[in-house]
Amino acid sequence: FLLLAISVAGQHVLIADAPQLKKGLYKTFEEFQSNNPSDEGAIVIKNRSSAAQIYLLASRNELILRDDAGQEHKVKNYWGFCDGKDIYIKDNGLNKLHEIGYYCLYTLHGIQPSRGYVNQADMTTNSLSTPVALKKVLNILTGEILELSAYNLKKYILPKDSVLLDEFRADKEKKDQLEYYIYRFNQRNKP
Repeated sequence: FLLLAISVAGQHVLIADAPQLKKGLYKTFEEFQSNNPSDEGAIVIKNRSSAAQIYLLASRNELILRDDAGQEHKVKNYWGFCDGKDIYIKDNGLNKLHEIGYYCLYTLHGIQPSRGYVNQADMTTNSLSTPVALKKVLNILTGEILELSAYNLKKYILPKDSVLLDEFRADKEKKDQLEYYIYRFNQRNKP
């Protein structure tokens, strides 16, 4: 389900199911929040190599806008993107929102350079690339982004639901179930 806020007669109305996600580019958080992309041209996601990510300090992918003549232009300033089915947030490249509700959940993907190693056969030095995945949550009302951690759940998210906070504090396996608490919070609380 998708939760979006739109204004009707000066009053915010929350929509649990959008009839259809609008394909396009969200230049701001507010455009995402209201499912109102500002640019709906032919948008393509291009992935970058691991080497480009490490040596150029580049994100893992980028958005390209194709004009009517077929020319490609890099899109630099945007908040996110919707392909008509899924929504992607810009955070070190594009990351798909897996849960959309009071708190949207996504995984930030990246590559971290690590120390090199020496190939004994020909004495060349090679470096290793370490993939990194970090879970994050986005507050759909404020646009605030937090790392999904036990600390952030206990300090910033769950205090809005005291029953769920008490359950979280009593849970001995909570570190393995952080996403579960986001799903539960979204089911129990509407923005």
